[in-house]
Amino acid sequence: MQALPLNIPRYPMLRFVARHGRNLVLAIAIVLLAAGVAMLAQMPSAIPGAIAIGAAVVVFVVGRALVEMVELITDMLLPK
Repeated sequence: MQALPLNIPRYPMLRFVARHGRNLVLAIAIVLLAAGVAMLAQMPSAIPGAIAIGAAVVVFVVGRALVEMVELITDMLLPK
């Protein structure tokens, strides 16, 4: 078996996102959702709260898709 060269790029951010990305996206979406609920409760207009809740949903869906793409890249292309 041939040894791997020593100068293989490590891509620490890809590994970080693959390891912690799902939890980070969930935490960001929960914070946005909580902010939206707080806005709905405190503000006389429901529009800012509804926008924040919609943003939480969009951030969660798009963030999870990006994390899954990074996981796919790390599984397929980076050496173990």
